[in-house]
Amino acid sequence: MNSNEARSVFQSSQQMTVLWAGVISKNFVFTIVFIAAVWSYFLKAYIESVSTGFSHGLSYLAVAAGLTSILLGLWRVYNRFIYNRLAGLYPDLLHCEKILGIESSRGTAGDLQKRIPRLRRILGESELNPDQKQKAISFLVETKRLGQRSHLVIDFIMIVIIISMFGLCISAHAKIQLPLAIGTIIATLAGFLLVFCGIFIFQRYPSQSTIATTITKYQEE
Repeated sequence: MNSNEARSVFQSSQQMTVLWAGVISKNFVFTIVFIAAVWSYFLKAYIESVSTGFSHGLSYLAVAAGLTSILLGLWRVYNRFIYNRLAGLYPDLLHCEKILGIESSRGTAGDLQKRIPRLRRILGESELNPDQKQKAISFLVETKRLGQRSHLVIDFIMIVIIISMFGLCISAHAKIQLPLAIGTIIATLAGFLLVFCGIFIFQRYPSQSTIATTITKYQEE
């Protein structure tokens, strides 16, 4: 790949990086707004039902809990999917930056070290040469070990919220219609599984042992 080709690939990859990062941010905003709308509507309906003596008023809260769980699960899976594609661009960006002579501290390598501190052993130190560094990052992408620590924190928070939604549905099931109770409980379980499975299907934060194994693997080549 010559410098002109590298520049073209670099620019297109950068554009895709900005695009997907924007999608991730917008998804967060849309999800929060939609969940707020759901709870505003069903809380209002619940308050009105209590004031009128409606015996199944808790069904509104159970439905809100089920919808919230599904939305959170879908949001986390979709955002992880987008980041998975974003991570796939990093090896190409590193390769193009090497050809274009971009300093690693100012380019993708520097950004990755800020986002994923454990990559400093691969990208910031002299244990590997530039070609080996690119191969190491490609390996981490392929083995789904290039996730950010913040992803796991967010997923943990979502799991806690969904568990609380499940508890709400369980506590309300005896006071609402059985089909609705079952449906809302299934919805919360589905949301939980979406978040939980997403942790293992997409990019995960690399462990220290993974970093060490990767360095050893490419030092020997």
